[in-house]
Amino acid sequence: MKEETRVVLAIFPNVVGLGYVCLENPQTLLKAGVMKVRPMNNKKALHQVKDLVEIFNPKIVIIRDFDTNKPRKNKRIQELLNEITAYAKEKNIRTFQYSRQQIRDVFELHGATSKYEISKQIIRWFPALADRAPKKRKPWLPEDSKMGIFDAMALAITHAHLNE
Repeated sequence: MKEETRVVLAIFPNVVGLGYVCLENPQTLLKAGVMKVRPMNNKKALHQVKDLVEIFNPKIVIIRDFDTNKPRKNKRIQELLNEITAYAKEKNIRTFQYSRQQIRDVFELHGATSKYEISKQIIRWFPALADRAPKKRKPWLPEDSKMGIFDAMALAITHAHLNE
């Protein structure tokens, strides 16, 4: 019996815009990137998400579960995540959310504890992303914009690990 093709779209909003990855089943990377949204607002970001859904027709959308203990800092992103969830529900797409701690727990099993180490582990599993590898961040520098790709991929890997 042939395995049903399942497209998964993982989206990770950040200060630049949206990091995303689209996978066919857990192992086949279809597309990955960072969609910059300038000026950043939820209406533009949601429009980008809708475009991704129309292009890839995913069966599952995976987003981050944001820390609601810091409501002022995360209010815009939390509202965007709620809008993405509502849109996915409207399109009958299953939605999953994973916290930063859940991602860390999964990657600690492979010896990766920092975001940089997680990105290196992801490159070992998905060598096609090597050319997008973020540089190791110095404490006084902003995060590499390409890190959004690896944040989204970490969500997808966490989902695969916890659900399959």
